[in-house]
Amino acid sequence: MSQIFHRSTNTLSRATIFGAVFVVAVLAWVAMEVQRSPYITYAGVRKPQPVPFSHQHHVTGLGLDCRYCHTSVETSSFAGVPPTKTCMNCHSQIWTNAELLEPVRVSYRTGQSIAWTRVHDLPDYVYFNHSIHVNKGIGC
Repeated sequence: MSQIFHRSTNTLSRATIFGAVFVVAVLAWVAMEVQRSPYITYAGVRKPQPVPFSHQHHVTGLGLDCRYCHTSVETSSFAGVPPTKTCMNCHSQIWTNAELLEPVRVSYRTGQSIAWTRVHDLPDYVYFNHSIHVNKGIGC
């Protein structure tokens, strides 16, 4: 009985299967890279805030310790947002007439909290405890 398929069919089949596996792997890798990219995660994108605030300026530039503003970080699981009174400890003496700090002064006078936009929002399955890390000597 004669052969139905030519001998090169086996080689062609193997190459096709290998090629399909390779293409699927490359597509999975591309999908993973896109999912982790700043285009999807918005990493590095600044969210609008009611008052322009820079941790780099206050911590690195001025040398303030993180625990000055985030007083509960050593005992609580989260750093928390400091009260307006903490800001006014310094800003009642410096930058007293700065237009960009007007929302802070209004908040202090009225007792209304500033409505900050959350920057980091961890998924529900993630639990991060600031106090454990800070108490073990890991800085902010």
